[in-house]
Amino acid sequence: MRNIVTLLFFACAMTLSAQEPVKLYDEMCDPLQAVFCDYVKNESSQNFLSSSTGQYTGTIIDGKIYGWGFILAADGTRSFGQFRNGKNIFGISITDKIAKVGGENHYVIYDLATGNILRLYSKEGNARLVYPLVPSAEHPVSPYSFKKETYANGDVYIGEFYNGKRHGYGVYYWANGEIWYGRYEGGYRNGYGMLINPDHRIFYGKWLGDSRVDE
Repeated sequence: MRNIVTLLFFACAMTLSAQEPVKLYDEMCDPLQAVFCDYVKNESSQNFLSSSTGQYTGTIIDGKIYGWGFILAADGTRSFGQFRNGKNIFGISITDKIAKVGGENHYVIYDLATGNILRLYSKEGNARLVYPLVPSAEHPVSPYSFKKETYANGDVYIGEFYNGKRHGYGVYYWANGEIWYGRYEGGYRNGYGMLINPDHRIFYGKWLGDSRVDE
């Protein structure tokens, strides 16, 4: 796996075709996602916790934040995704200036002021940022971005885009108070994610083409 990721990041240092998205970070494969979901489902309870450092909505195992959840820190930082022993092992963290998407060893950082990629990091080193990852003199707009989009019905999406479509990881806020975090592909929810209800209940699993898949 590490060798594959290394090759992908070396590829980012070359002039790349914008026809297919580049893999920006290492993701947990579907079989591991399924095992993680089953373990959390069998071992965890769901909780809403509040302290001086922030609020947590999500699953807990043996008194520790473990599984799927959302943290709203006292400084305003929002972290969505998968947790292990209190640590966000994969997901999105959003501050007032940047958004970080990925895990501990492979992640991308976006500048919220422009929506452009600031840094692409792997355990093996930083990738050289060239078009199409970032704008260039010849191509002033990159197909990759992270931004907030508000819709006519009051819904809001905050997350990754590719060629103007929701693609990558993002958070969708419905006007009715529901929140969804997870993976998008070509504008649709595709992959593992979680749905948070207004009463703090969490449903997690796999979605395909915007529909939840019962496994």
